[in-house]
Amino acid sequence: MKGNISPFVPSIAVALLCLGFQLSGARFAYTAGSGVWEHLFYGFCHANIFHLALNLMALFQFKPRVKTCIIGYAASVAASFVPFASLPVPTLGLSGFVMACYARRYHAFRLKPWRIVLANVVLAFVPFYNWRIHLLSFFIAYIIYGIWNHTRPWHSRPK
Repeated sequence: MKGNISPFVPSIAVALLCLGFQLSGARFAYTAGSGVWEHLFYGFCHANIFHLALNLMALFQFKPRVKTCIIGYAASVAASFVPFASLPVPTLGLSGFVMACYARRYHAFRLKPWRIVLANVVLAFVPFYNWRIHLLSFFIAYIIYGIWNHTRPWHSRPK
């Protein structure tokens, strides 16, 4: 149906959360020694409005469903607790969540994740850019989708 807004509802909800955190001035960012709250809310906080705009553009391009958002959030939070994902500088932003949402498409269409890995290898040379959270979030979500679809053999997959 033309003009249907329903595919954008989960993205709008996430965007409103991010805007709320941005406007409130809250800064939840995690490092190796951070508390649980920083890990739970780092994805909704951004360094500046440009950082927020880039993440929201990627999110709205993907149009994740509610289940995808839930799995993406769980994967990005779980990834933040892995010591490999911590940098000496604080990490914040929605990009780990977005990468975890992309994992659904990669799994559903059986795409090979080499593009994700290659992009993050290139990003490894950008200072203070946490490419590790991207890869970990992506692969944790990818594994979750694999388990989810394996335990539901009746689930039809896109061709």
